[in-house]
Amino acid sequence: MKRFRVKGIPGVETYLRLIGENSEGYVILITTINKAGIRESEEIISRHLFDACIRTGFLNECEEPAAACIA
Repeated sequence: MKRFRVKGIPGVETYLRLIGENSEGYVILITTINKAGIRESEEIISRHLFDACIRTGFLNECEEPAAACIA
């Protein structure tokens, strides 16, 4: 599965992992790491929005494990 780092705010690391695909777009797992801990949520993102995030640099592909990713 591909993993991406989300360009975000300092002090918060957010990663997105593609875990599936359906008629609506991609099924993703979002992992957010900050002082309060780790939060994960499963969401659906449209192909159009996902492609736009890649084109604009909001998402950058990174290697596993997430802790080793640097945007």
